[in-house]
Amino acid sequence: MAETTKVTEGEEISKAVWHYVGVGVLWLSLIFTGLALERLGLTSNYLTSVIPGEVNSLKSRVDSLETEKRKVADENQRLKGLIGREQATADALNICQGEKQKLEAELKQLKGSH
Repeated sequence: MAETTKVTEGEEISKAVWHYVGVGVLWLSLIFTGLALERLGLTSNYLTSVIPGEVNSLKSRVDSLETEKRKVADENQRLKGLIGREQATADALNICQGEKQKLEAELKQLKGSH
């Protein structure tokens, strides 16, 4: 005759608890493995082309910010050049005004001596 196995209520609860513990440990290990791989940068190249969404939008945002940064740097360099030219013009003007004052003083001396 067929033997019937009697499973007690305590054994059923124990099996259920160990099942949920095992599933929990499995999920935690998968999560920690994924976090470790992501932190090491090993998944970036693989998943960005497979999983669209936040990564691609962030990449496009970074590209647009890089373009804006280049434009601002170029404009800053252009303005520095303009400021340098204006400073050189102001220095030349000061030199010319000094020379003009010297020539006017000499002219007055020559007029006064005649």
